[in-house]
Amino acid sequence: MTATQALLAFGLAAGLLTITPGLDTALVLRTAATGSPRQAFAAAAGIGAGCMIWGLAAACGAGALLTASTLAY
Repeated sequence: MTATQALLAFGLAAGLLTITPGLDTALVLRTAATGSPRQAFAAAAGIGAGCMIWGLAAACGAGALLTASTLAY
């Protein structure tokens, strides 16, 4: 397998996994179906905020690792 083929296969798999609905989508849809639009928006905003915090924590952790370890850098 060439590098181009591997990159295309990875891109296809990553794209499919990205558009596949997950538990967060199910939560927002359930909240929208059983509750009010305001509750569904709050659920979506909470999920988005949680993802941002998770990404920030991961970035800070990776930055701390690279700062502390010359081998990892």
